[in-house]
Amino acid sequence: MLKKGLVQVYTSQSDHINFAPIGLCLRAAGHKFKSLISCFSTHEVMGGCQQGSLLLSPFLVIDHPCILYRYPKTTEQRSMAQQAYEKAENFVLQGTYDIVVLNGLHQLLEQNIISLDRLLSLCERKPENVELILSGSRIPESLLDKADLITEMVVRHHPAKIRMEKTFAQTGSIEVVTGKGKGKTTYCLGKAMLMSCMGVPSFILQVIKSPRAYGEVMAIERLPNLTIKTMGKGFLKGLNEPFEKKHIQAAKKAWEVWLHEIYSFKYGLLVLDEINVATYYGLIRSERVQEMLFLKPPNLHLLLSGRNAHPDVLKMATTVIEMQEVRHPFQKGIKARKGIEY
Repeated sequence: MLKKGLVQVYTSQSDHINFAPIGLCLRAAGHKFKSLISCFSTHEVMGGCQQGSLLLSPFLVIDHPCILYRYPKTTEQRSMAQQAYEKAENFVLQGTYDIVVLNGLHQLLEQNIISLDRLLSLCERKPENVELILSGSRIPESLLDKADLITEMVVRHHPAKIRMEKTFAQTGSIEVVTGKGKGKTTYCLGKAMLMSCMGVPSFILQVIKSPRAYGEVMAIERLPNLTIKTMGKGFLKGLNEPFEKKHIQAAKKAWEVWLHEIYSFKYGLLVLDEINVATYYGLIRSERVQEMLFLKPPNLHLLLSGRNAHPDVLKMATTVIEMQEVRHPFQKGIKARKGIEY
């Protein structure tokens, strides 16, 4: 059970789904916290939701009760969506789950299936030990006012690269997830989990984090198509501080492992977590990352995460995801919490 549950909001002006709440719930499952994700909009890897729930049961339930699109709904569809929301709302108020995610929330609001006042009331009434996560496009300001954490996701696509792609599955993609806001690593974790549960062999290499019992590491042990390797030495000091030899050696070894895995042709998706941090501090040269992106196998999907992404790396991306910090619980003196931040 969480000692302190907050209200988190992930919003965007784009309809691109934010996978960060899903990755957060994966991490929580590793610490045996129970999460419910109710999704009210579609996305490209929703096919992995059912398998993910089965593999991580009873600690993760992903429910797609009624997929809502922009065109008008039948009375039956609207009723199903409303019932699904009411079910999730009851779980929040009863404390059935430690974490409840309402994904695609904008669909409920824009189509007047649920009133804004009802959501505001839920934020006020939720139990102290329940984490409530609201995710969707164009979240209203009055809901943002209730949040302890707000991340604005800005999405930029590279039109020329997208035109060159025949299909998502055939040519692969390069996503760079950067910015100062919360959700970069968890975005990658969430997407990797769902793709692996769709049968795509996936690999995550954590470049900066030191090996320890992080929630995501423990949870991923239950996912047969997803492998994670943590090879860093932990927290880095300021840019002008000399690095200990252990950081330099760890980064060199991690890069060697990465190159071996990327050209092993065993995986359909690879995540290089915190590589942007490593290049920013000079542990790995940005030119080497650019060369790797240029020479990557054509069918491979890559996710590169971490703040301070190098401008030349950003130019090579199919999509750039920037997580912008609007509000963070640290500002209220709330420290990192087991199962949420690690």
